[in-house]
Amino acid sequence: MIFSNLVMKNFIVLHKKPILIFTITLLVELLVIFILIRINGTEIFFRGDGQDYQNLANNLINHQMLAITPLPPYWPTSFRTPIYPFWLAFIYLIFRSYNAAIFIGAFVFALSAPLIYLIGREVFTEKVAVTAAFLSGLEPWALFQAGFIAAEQIFMPIFLLSAYFLCLYLKYSKTSHIYFSSFIMGIAVLTRPAALFFIAIFIFLALIFESKYSFWRSIKVSVLIFFIFIAVLAPWLVRNKVVLNSWQFSSASGIRSFADNVMLQEYLGKTKPGEAIDIYKQARQLVGAKSDYDLMTVENSQKISQIALKEIKTNFGAFLKMHFKDMSLFLFKNSYGNIFFDLGVPDSNVQSKISNYIQWSEIKYLDIINLIKNSSSGAKILLVLVFFWPAAAILAVMGIFTAFKQNRYNLLFWFLILWIIYFPFLVSWGDISRYRLSIHASLFLLTAAGFYRIKSSFLTLTVKND
Repeated sequence: MIFSNLVMKNFIVLHKKPILIFTITLLVELLVIFILIRINGTEIFFRGDGQDYQNLANNLINHQMLAITPLPPYWPTSFRTPIYPFWLAFIYLIFRSYNAAIFIGAFVFALSAPLIYLIGREVFTEKVAVTAAFLSGLEPWALFQAGFIAAEQIFMPIFLLSAYFLCLYLKYSKTSHIYFSSFIMGIAVLTRPAALFFIAIFIFLALIFESKYSFWRSIKVSVLIFFIFIAVLAPWLVRNKVVLNSWQFSSASGIRSFADNVMLQEYLGKTKPGEAIDIYKQARQLVGAKSDYDLMTVENSQKISQIALKEIKTNFGAFLKMHFKDMSLFLFKNSYGNIFFDLGVPDSNVQSKISNYIQWSEIKYLDIINLIKNSSSGAKILLVLVFFWPAAAILAVMGIFTAFKQNRYNLLFWFLILWIIYFPFLVSWGDISRYRLSIHASLFLLTAAGFYRIKSSFLTLTVKND
């Protein structure tokens, strides 16, 4: 007992900063969760993907099958990858309630902040690491998302742990770090498939990093990275082939590709600008599916994917332009209006009201001023938050210039940049804020680096003027 207490005391002393970051992040997350529950009840955390995951967990428990339908027949699916449904089922079997997953998930999600600190400490200074960790942990959408029944709850810390070991590999040259990183990345991908091709960044960096020793060593390490990663995915792939007769990693890729094509048609001017588009409805009509659950079968997923990819290939140049355009807007949009609406803030639609007053021919300045003047305090805070992401992006660019000025050949900095590029490129349709959670670490580390660079330059200039 005395020995265990001593070990615990030593652990706390040695890891004071990560523990403090985790504690503050978790407490603020719980505060937001309790406020949302008080206003909307626990049901708010099960909307959207939450219902799908609840169905999957129920069917795992009651029918020993990974099926997404809430009613019979319970056909097996690969629409959602397995780790988060199994996580929910495990929690339910212990606590006999999915409500426990709201708080346990928030606890795990809060680990993301100290992991960002650990990553930042390997790449930048201590103060940059601490600042980035708090920016990420206390960013409004991260706080809002923490309690939702969605894969991000456990995906983020798993993904960040993998990124942390990659940083250790690039800094200390131990190949065991990159192998462990690849193994963890496989687990992350089985939690959220959006990270599937992120392994290419690992392999690319390893090829460059190991080439300083020898060409064959770089090939050997890169091949091992790939095989370790595939070994983690193999049981899921084999299951899909045996049960569903398909090597398709996730049948969600069908509706994903179809949505990309729908956005492409809008980009090409083949649909009316601003027209409300029900992507699931269009996909159902295309394959004759009776419900959204029918779209999640492997067969229908393949059908709509083939149709979409054919159109995308025909207009591939325009498709790339569309994605690059979306990437440029990725860091300037936010979903904070949705948060303020759920928090019961009056005038939470103030942003859309202002956009209605802005016309190409005339900007109604007086109406905008009166609208802002008469809006609630919460709405005014929401308007201030509009500038948060543009400011973060500008500071991140300055952080990149600062990093390159120090050493443009540092692969750790290139890793952060490739990380930032990867996830925005996936988005042309969907919830941008959820994808942006995946780049919190890299973006906010560069943002903090840019901020301290400006601060240092300002102080230097002030001293010179004095």
